[in-house]
Amino acid sequence: MNFVEAFGTAASVIVAISLMMRNIKWLRVINALGAIAFAIYGAAIHALPVFALNAFIVAIDIWYLARMRATRDTFGVIKGDPANWSYLDQFLAFYGKDICRYSPDFSLDKTGGWKAEFIIRDMVPVSLIVWRALADGRIEIGLDYAVPSHRDFRSAEYYFRKAAEDIAKGKELVFVEWSAVPEHRRYLERIGFAAAGMDDEGRSEYRKTVKAY
Repeated sequence: MNFVEAFGTAASVIVAISLMMRNIKWLRVINALGAIAFAIYGAAIHALPVFALNAFIVAIDIWYLARMRATRDTFGVIKGDPANWSYLDQFLAFYGKDICRYSPDFSLDKTGGWKAEFIIRDMVPVSLIVWRALADGRIEIGLDYAVPSHRDFRSAEYYFRKAAEDIAKGKELVFVEWSAVPEHRRYLERIGFAAAGMDDEGRSEYRKTVKAY
């Protein structure tokens, strides 16, 4: 296999990977990269149809990405009582296996003082936050889960601003969460949590300080 053939094979792999993305934004981004590579490959082998088709795909992907960037989602929060919320039960059952990947220790104790809030984007529930107030005034996050199609951090960024306004009421507030899953730890660091030690079960403690103005 020469270099041109290897380049074309790599381009096909990138396109295949893009089709595996659940997040539509990343699907478009990776698909555009694969199409760019295929267009270059088409030009290298003097195949005008291959070049033209993939150039068109690149244009379509860029158009959709620009449209997504220009469109502002409308966020909101729906609150409910975990002790008597059938939709919450159905949500946890439906996404149970995926939730276990990132929060394997999570189990909702409906008598443990937990509160549940869904983050909605354009009236679609895309994230679930389960939290409770600790005796020392901190807020413990038992579950912070986003559905696979909306893992772009925007829901989490919105929530922690909104939570600061609703819970902190102008005072400084510390959120705390524990994690034993590397991917989940990276997510926490991405949204501003900082490592603050480790418990006896090998889970890392993460904290985030916010203040509502």
